[in-house]
Amino acid sequence: MYWMELYSSEKFNPEELALLGRAIGTVSQGTIVIGRDGRAISRYGKRALAVGIVSTGSTIMDVRLIPLVALKDFGKKKDYPFVYVYYHGGVKVEISGIDAEEVETILEKRTFVEAAPSDIGATVYYPNALEDILHDVIKHYNFKLDMKALVDCMNTPAVLLFPRISEKFSINVDLINDMMTSYLPPKPKEVFLQKLAKGSYDFGLRFRPDGIIEFYKDGDVKKFDSLWSLMDYLSSLITW
Repeated sequence: MYWMELYSSEKFNPEELALLGRAIGTVSQGTIVIGRDGRAISRYGKRALAVGIVSTGSTIMDVRLIPLVALKDFGKKKDYPFVYVYYHGGVKVEISGIDAEEVETILEKRTFVEAAPSDIGATVYYPNALEDILHDVIKHYNFKLDMKALVDCMNTPAVLLFPRISEKFSINVDLINDMMTSYLPPKPKEVFLQKLAKGSYDFGLRFRPDGIIEFYKDGDVKKFDSLWSLMDYLSSLITW
């Protein structure tokens, strides 16, 4: 499932986000899954988007607070368009299953669908999406690494994946940049690399805000866009 950045703004502008939501709802005309990171701005931004989306008659499935990489995995199971709101040097909106060019054209021309009051879309809350994803992953894999890892959460909700993952797969985890509500930039990559090199770690992980996981071991770097592909690779480490 292809994801792309649709919107980025250094300043929080709810009016812009509401208009963007109207354009998204006009294009999709159905159920749209929406999630966010841990910042208050993202929560308010998601609300603004939701107002615009439901005004077109489209319905929202709100999965609330979730790491983008986990939402990508959730998206592979659900045949819906997806929207994710997060903060990384400004407010950003990522989408999947939605024609970005069509959204931008409708936004420019203001040719929104206007639903009648009786046809305004609803919001359905699905707060257990992350729990369901973790349950599926933990149920599917059965290995113990008995390793130590440095995990850089980059102030994303990736911190919510632990300690479930560390306990299941026997990974002793040290977390950095795990303040998912902070607006301060996370400590830079160089700090992570220095700590990884000086510590007695078997490998390192960085959970980027754009939903990519970086894996570091012995000077090698691999990238994963799914928890499943990461777990497939981690399971191969038991033969090392």
